[in-house]
Formats: sequence, structure tokens, C-alpha cells
Amino acid sequence: MIASANLSTWFPEPASTHAARVDGPFLGVAVVAVCALVLFVGLALVMLRQYRRQDRNQLGAVTGRPNPVFLTVWLLGAVGMAIYAFVVGMPGFIDQNAAPYGAYQVNATAYLWGWDFVYPNGHAADTLHVPVNRPVLVKLTTPDVAHSFAVPALRLNVPILPGQDNEAWFMATRSGTYEMQSNTFSGDGFAEMKTQLVVHEPGDFATWLGSVSDIFVGRSLEEVGELLVARHGCAACHSVTGVKVVGPSFKDLYGFEFDIEGGGRVVADEAYIRDSILTPNVSVIAGYQPVMTPYEGKLTEREIEAITAWLKTLSSKGGTTAATVKEEN
Repeated sequence: MIASANLSTWFPEPASTHAARVDGPFLGVAVVAVCALVLFVGLALVMLRQYRRQDRNQLGAVTGRPNPVFLTVWLLGAVGMAIYAFVVGMPGFIDQNAAPYGAYQVNATAYLWGWDFVYPNGHAADTLHVPVNRPVLVKLTTPDVAHSFAVPALRLNVPILPGQDNEAWFMATRSGTYEMQSNTFSGDGFAEMKTQLVVHEPGDFATWLGSVSDIFVGRSLEEVGELLVARHGCAACHSVTGVKVVGPSFKDLYGFEFDIEGGGRVVADEAYIRDSILTPNVSVIAGYQPVMTPYEGKLTEREIEAITAWLKTLSSKGGTTAATVKEEN
């Protein structure tokens, strides 16, 4: 019964070429482990019944010598299980650590608490999009603490360590949307460090990449700013309702005056917002910690302008745009 068990009890439906070399060894080791458990528990129960003390006079009685045959079988069985797990698992381990030549490369950055994926044409997104039936190589880095690149449907769980470059490769075998997350504890809020892997048919992937390469096409400056804030996971640390979280709320931020750590006051105008995005920990609003990831080199001047325009719509001092938004609401 165990040998014919459906692996979906433990795993989601497989969606990559890695799945067969992970699911098969897992099932094999599970079957061997269950058989060993039944044997050990059965022997324990038999011996408990057979050799239990019948009366108080047997207390401290000398036991017989260990049976060398049983001890040898026991030892060889344990060694055999270890060898079996190594032999069936090693091919999959080697396969996952040797990306094929010519794989489509995406650079991924994990940070508290979100993801950035940069494609060969320079497009950046917070979700991973790939074509089906094509090898994909993901270069993994992090600027802060340890994370992991985990996609259960692909049978991948690769560590991402600060100061080290790592990589993961896979070839998705079916189109669809799959959950992606970090399985490494990185502080409060890490459970929300989730995004999606979207696997496209080859033609659909090319269409998608072409349509998103320029986010300014077909969008207003404010819409682009809102999209960029969502892509970079800013909502994990900044609310839009005035509620204080890790960082100051975006509501009524633009145009207002704030105390800063170390003394002094500052007005959150275009220049301050730009500096806070590129080098956020130089001038921190009082009451908050300097923990924001710098975005210098990650955002263009036009993208910063778009984010500033969106922030104006959330502020009563944001000018004409903000007044228009308030009237519409």
C-alpha cells in the first residue's frame, strides 16, 4: 500500500524535471524507514513480552551474551539504509547543482522582506516569470540576512547567504502559477516573504516580456509609482493608512516636516524622498531604525519621480494631483 501511495500527500503536483529525482528517492527512503520502524517496534514488543520479569527474585539476574548474528544484521541494516539513501539521492543532488549550458538567466535579490528579479533586458519585477520547457538559471544574492529560494512545485530549496553568490536552475514542465517563498527565518515578517513563479508557454513569455519592459507605456506617472512600490515590496514596511510599522507611513508623508534622528528637522519634499530612496539610512525620521535597503543603482531618476508623484496623491500637501484624487474619492 505504501509503495503505491500518492506523493501529492507530501508534495504538490510536480512541475519540473527535478521532481522525478526528488520524489522517487523520497518515497523509497520513506518505505524503507516505515519497514524499519515496523520491524523495530515489533521486535521491541515481542521482547517486552518474552523477557519481562516474572517475579521479584529475577531482579539483577545475569543476562546472556549478545547474539553476534543479530548484532551483525542490525549493523548492516543501518549501514545499508544509509548507503541506499546516498545512492538514490546523489544523482538528483548533482543534477540540481549543474545547470545546463545556455540556460536563460535571471538575477534574483532577496531582501527583508521581498524579492527583485532582473531579466536579461533589464526589466525588474517582484515575481518570477519563465518559459516552459526551457532551462532557467537564477543567480541568487541578498544584501542583508539569510534567506532561501524555495519553490515546492519545482522541488527546489536553495539557501541565499549574505556575502555569497549562489544559484539555482530548473526546467519547468508545465505552465501555470506556483507559490514561491523563503523557508529560512529572517526576522518578524518573513512569513510574508512570498511571491509567485509564473510559467508561460514560449510565445506567451515573449509577449509578456515585451509588454512589461517599459512600465511607463500606457500608465500615468502616479500609476507607475504605485506599481513600483508594489513591485519592491514597500508595503511590508510602510502603510498607506497612517499606521506606524517598520517605517513611516506613506499617508501624509510628502510635504510634511519631521524630526530626524540625531537632531534637526526636514521637509519630505522631492529632494528628501529621492535621498531616502537612494541612501535611506543617512537621514532617518525620528522613532524609526535605519534598516531600509538602499535603492541606489536599482531605480532610475524617472522611476523615483514616479514614486514621488504617487506619494503626493497620498498627502494633503501633495498639490493639484493630491487634491484631484481626494475629490474623486
